Amino acid sequence: MDEGIAALVGAAVGAAATTIGAELAFGGAIRQARIQARAEHAQWRRQVRREAFLVFHALIDDVYNKNWDVLEDMSLQGVLTPAHVPITLHESRRVANEVMERIRRARGAIQVEGPRSMYQLARQLDLLAHTILDEVAVLQSKESPEIESIRRTDQWLRTLQSGAEGFLDAAAKVLDNPDPTAPVPGTRRRA
Repeated sequence: MDEGIAALVGAAVGAAATTIGAELAFGGAIRQARIQARAEHAQWRRQVRREAFLVFHALIDDVYNKNWDVLEDMSLQGVLTPAHVPITLHESRRVANEVMERIRRARGAIQVEGPRSMYQLARQLDLLAHTILDEVAVLQSKESPEIESIRRTDQWLRTLQSGAEGFLDAAAKVLDNPDPTAPVPGTRRRA
């Protein structure tokens, strides 16, 4: 074999090896960039979800705290506190609707950010909060609210508080999950 041809073959093999090596390095860099981008997106998604979950929980917690005080005052009326002064049903419901509007906006953020299992939990709490707010509005409009209605609403408030704690537990599981699209572990879908 001629020395010139051997040199050309050697150069061609060297060039091919260099090209393959460069392509592998470039492909590795692209894969690494994609992995990094996915990790950054997952972190951003967790942060957005965290904020949505905490805003919703704070609103539900406010429903619990404010209405607990209202019910306590009603149940003690005339004993330790002055007599209950009724508020018109229209005014009570207007205030309740303002609270519900904020809760529904927060629930909408959870619906958008997901996962669906968290939205379902938020929806259940939303419905219970609406029931409580409406019942408290009716109770506030009465001069002498019935003790049985107060007790029933008190039980709903306790259920709301328990549900809010469950919501936080589920939120923690979602935020701990490295896959931001995964459903909440340990929850069932309801038909």
